[in-house]
Amino acid sequence: MPLLPSILSRSLQADWLVPEGGDHPGDVAASARALAGAIADWFAGAMAAGVPCTTAAARKGQLQAMLIPALQAGAASAAGQGVAMAFMAYAAGQSFGPGVASPPAATGAAAAALGAAFADLQAPLATRADRIAGAIHLAAVSSIVTFPPPMAPAPVT
Repeated sequence: MPLLPSILSRSLQADWLVPEGGDHPGDVAASARALAGAIADWFAGAMAAGVPCTTAAARKGQLQAMLIPALQAGAASAAGQGVAMAFMAYAAGQSFGPGVASPPAATGAAAAALGAAFADLQAPLATRADRIAGAIHLAAVSSIVTFPPPMAPAPVT
């Protein structure tokens, strides 16, 4: 199954973004845990050359730990950069059977898009979730998985 940003967006709305009047997580670690869970559960559906990602769930804790400083950044652009870099480190080295993912080439573009989404506090929750999911999706599909011969490198889908 290809990665669909709409699936991640729904998860972000349900599990991470706080609706107006809702309760925020008790601490940044809880927020990072929720965001990492949404991303890792979504990325577990990634495929490259028809081979599923086998390490997405196992690396969820790594992603969570890297998201904590990003979510503490205090500025939208810094948080966007931090979340994009955390996702880059999370995606790089993911295993697709014998294939290994490279760092996402679109990390910089994803960082800018995430920063803009984080800064737009007036946007409806669904719009923010769509923009965040789109940025992470952009990064994910810009990662190339290299397989040992005879398979050629393949994009993450």
